[in-house]
Amino acid sequence: MNGNYPTISRSKERGVVMFVSLILLIALTLIVVTSSNIVQANLKVVQNLESREMVRFAAMAALEEAVSSDRFASNPEAMFLESCEVANRKCYDFNGDGVDDITVDMATPACIIVTPIRNDDLDVFNSPEEASCFLPPGVYSMCANSVWELQATARDALTGAEISVRQGVSIQTTLNVIDTACPV
Repeated sequence: MNGNYPTISRSKERGVVMFVSLILLIALTLIVVTSSNIVQANLKVVQNLESREMVRFAAMAALEEAVSSDRFASNPEAMFLESCEVANRKCYDFNGDGVDDITVDMATPACIIVTPIRNDDLDVFNSPEEASCFLPPGVYSMCANSVWELQATARDALTGAEISVRQGVSIQTTLNVIDTACPV
């Protein structure tokens, strides 16, 4: 019944089985190590993205606080009521451990353009703010529309993540407030 097939002894079969199982074990080990490295790389990517988003969030929060009042136009060297360490710097503690995680430095606001408002364009009867701008008998009022550029640079001391965010804002203010920063 054997025919033309070669016969393999029982001890040689055990050797072949041992060799095949060793190869499969090595392949399985390589798959596990590679998967572990891929997972670690993905975790680092996610951590970097999370750090970047936290820094971006801090920069946006500082910008929102700066533009929520017109202090950036009237007092550009001290835009915040409460700064940390130096003027125009905000510090944020996101994890609640009492140590500042992210610092945001605001650059001095840049006045881009000022457009004087004509007396004819004011609604002096329905708006008290615009009525205070009215300056008879001239063509132009005491107010102007101004466009400002603000820039916040946020840094995370632990991860080294850093981002700069720029935002433009338009405000109506008196010419006296912006005369030195952005002359007409």
